[in-house]
Amino acid sequence: MSIPKEFFDMLPLPIVVVKNISDSLNHPLVYVNIRFKQIIGWDIEDIADKKSWWQKAYPDPYYQKAIENLWELKMDSIDPENNSFVIMTVNIMTKHQGIRRFKVYTELDSVLMKGYYVVAFEELGTQILD
Repeated sequence: MSIPKEFFDMLPLPIVVVKNISDSLNHPLVYVNIRFKQIIGWDIEDIADKKSWWQKAYPDPYYQKAIENLWELKMDSIDPENNSFVIMTVNIMTKHQGIRRFKVYTELDSVLMKGYYVVAFEELGTQILD
């Protein structure tokens, strides 16, 4: 499957494309768009898979665990018949700008690319909530 890089690079939001491997929880990240590199800063070499993304984005182990638990709760409670995204608001450690607040939209099943899913990040500003 070819990733439509030109399409993702024209979007105004940071985007990550992830390969969905059904027998693994650690999915490889296969593409980050230009806006992701500009705003969040991490490159695909920095975050090759879901595990390395979680370590970079959420370096505090207590916050990382809280986000992971919230993520699992949302995934368990979502109705895929009526929802196409899991949406969370989180604090993310960027590579160059410190912690920033984002609304994160994770696609449940890609309509563009079977076997992949897309994660989009909407920056909400620098205000960090405790």
